[in-house]
Amino acid sequence: MNLEIRFFQTARGDEPVKDYIRALPAKERARIEGCLYALGMTGRLDMPHGRKLVGYKDLYEVRSGRHRILYGLHDGEAILLTAFVKKSQETPRAEIEVALRRLANYVSQGG
Repeated sequence: MNLEIRFFQTARGDEPVKDYIRALPAKERARIEGCLYALGMTGRLDMPHGRKLVGYKDLYEVRSGRHRILYGLHDGEAILLTAFVKKSQETPRAEIEVALRRLANYVSQGG
């Protein structure tokens, strides 16, 4: 199953997740790109590289070291919504809220 990987784009045309990935050191960037490649080819990422966020419909995370990318699924696409360095056991509520807002925005714009 192939899954189209898309970067969320702001109204100004910025792609925050793409910018985050580009700013990483080469080794860390390569690991994340490998996870995204696997996601695109298989349509899913299992632990330890990915998981569904419990309690949130269609919201998942890519896991690479301390780096996290939250993404949503919509019409056969994985939309990369937000990226951050995880500093605690729990996913920050603010990052989840950003991801949910961006996913709702993406869907309302017709994806």
